[in-house]
Amino acid sequence: MFDFFLITLEQSMVYLPLVLGSYLSFSLLKIPDLSLETSYLIGAFTGGLALQYMHGNLLFLNLIVVLYASLIGGMVVGLTASCITRYGNIPHLLSSIITFGLFQGLFLLCSNSYVSLAQYENVLMLMPYVRQHPEVVTLLIINIVLIGGVAFLLSTQLGHSFIIFGQNPLFFQHFKISTNYVFIMGVLIAHGLSGLAGFFFAQTNNLLEMNMGVGRALFCITALILGKSVIRQSKNSIFIPLVGTGLYFFMQQSLLKIGFNLKYFTAVQSVLVLVILLTVYQKNRIQTDQLGV
Repeated sequence: MFDFFLITLEQSMVYLPLVLGSYLSFSLLKIPDLSLETSYLIGAFTGGLALQYMHGNLLFLNLIVVLYASLIGGMVVGLTASCITRYGNIPHLLSSIITFGLFQGLFLLCSNSYVSLAQYENVLMLMPYVRQHPEVVTLLIINIVLIGGVAFLLSTQLGHSFIIFGQNPLFFQHFKISTNYVFIMGVLIAHGLSGLAGFFFAQTNNLLEMNMGVGRALFCITALILGKSVIRQSKNSIFIPLVGTGLYFFMQQSLLKIGFNLKYFTAVQSVLVLVILLTVYQKNRIQTDQLGV
């Protein structure tokens, strides 16, 4: 049973930055930011490149450089998508699709479709205090810092601006505040977190694969809906992505424990999202968010 909870915790820590990022874009900015899947891949790619170049140096230094590289990789994708949206006057959903095509081609130009990281030192094993799960302590510490950072962000004027943008994107025009700045900064931070999660996945699995980001949007929506179904007293809370991610992987590991074939888990996610959304729409059709999260 202890191993069950350790696996759930480790999986939650791998994907939590992605859910935090999707919370900023899906729930606060309320944009269909499917390019998070692209930043997930590119963040893993740039983190993997940094891991190769830093091979042989101090493990702590490697960790810092690799984390920054994966953040920057994700933010480059976010900057591209957000600039296409705001300065090209194109719907963000279409911008996400264009961005996906651009960076998918760039990834194939610069890398093979499958890259093994097994030959490089695992930077997440900086504190291997748990023998069977040597990466969990480092992941936990990094995510605690991220949670504190996002919680602080939400308490600042910029964080409140994300919420206001989600409620009324035209609000800032009446007060001569740059709407582009609020939008682009929100997308940049969200995509940076997504890129970090992409590297966590690549490092814990020792592989980088072209399609590793496919389906992550559905995962994020499922986790956020689970979180909002539990955290109802506050419309905007850092506990929504935290609780949602934990519940998601608790449910996944529970199904695995009883012998459920996880190749059907995507269908389970879809049915779960449908049931919860239908329930929400029945109770409150007016105030339900565009994406249900």
